[in-house]
Amino acid sequence: MKLRGLILFFHEMNVAKPDDLERFVMEDGLTELLDGIYRYGVQIINLDTFQADSPEKLKIVLTLHRLEPEECLMIGASDKAFAAIEGMKIAAVGYVNPFLPNQKLGRAKMVVEGFEEVDFYFLERMYQREHGLPWTVIETRRCFLREMTLEDLDELYQMYSEDSISRYVEGLYENREKEEEYTRAYIRNMYGFYGYGMWVAVERSSGAIIGRAGLNHRDIQGEPFLEMGYMIREKYQRQGFATELCQGILQFAEEATEFEEIHCLIEKGNQNSIHLAEKLGFIWQDEMKIQRKSMQRYTKTLHFR
Repeated sequence: MKLRGLILFFHEMNVAKPDDLERFVMEDGLTELLDGIYRYGVQIINLDTFQADSPEKLKIVLTLHRLEPEECLMIGASDKAFAAIEGMKIAAVGYVNPFLPNQKLGRAKMVVEGFEEVDFYFLERMYQREHGLPWTVIETRRCFLREMTLEDLDELYQMYSEDSISRYVEGLYENREKEEEYTRAYIRNMYGFYGYGMWVAVERSSGAIIGRAGLNHRDIQGEPFLEMGYMIREKYQRQGFATELCQGILQFAEEATEFEEIHCLIEKGNQNSIHLAEKLGFIWQDEMKIQRKSMQRYTKTLHFR
């Protein structure tokens, strides 16, 4: 599945003021989006042209364009727009148009107030979230980090059973149903709300899952902070993968979060992880007990005040 159709009512995109001589004006960001999105194989469908204000009419329009509802995303700014996709598996982004009163955008997966930062990749991610498709979040020279799926669990159970990982990392639930329930909730809540979490690390050349790495939230002494975690499978260790992935994560954390610091919690005695944290510029802060384990806390500044 991929995004192939962008649906909208052009009249809803009009931001011309009543006293403007030009009666139809779109935001510059939206104009640029529509001008360039065809490069990604996405058709633009203006429902004003077809007067397609119901699901039945919209299905006919999509058939004419050789599109399935599951291949489309709508940008809508009114009840009329979202009524047209009622009952169809179409991703929806709401647009807060200041010149349209009484907007109700509850059907939208995401609501935007402007289009300055909206591009094809933003729409693609909203489309993927609607259909439960994992995001690829970080790409490095040899790897990429993507969101985990239920289909990854077989590989993850094997990985967590390896001695170099099980020695220092809490394992998965022995009960597979509990782990699946936890994974569903994690995808829905952590990925869905924050847009990040612990990801699956995949080697580009082979497509193999080589580990996990990413960001989590911790609450220490009543204060929330951002934690970076990482683990690499035994056969891929000592090849620089952890360094490569963590450098990508640090860049992401600096650009995509507002945390001023990032932390690593490393079990005492895990010299390989301590060495990597120091190599990445983390500084030892203190030692604390977490679930009866002695953990070393290392900290790195992301944003200076």
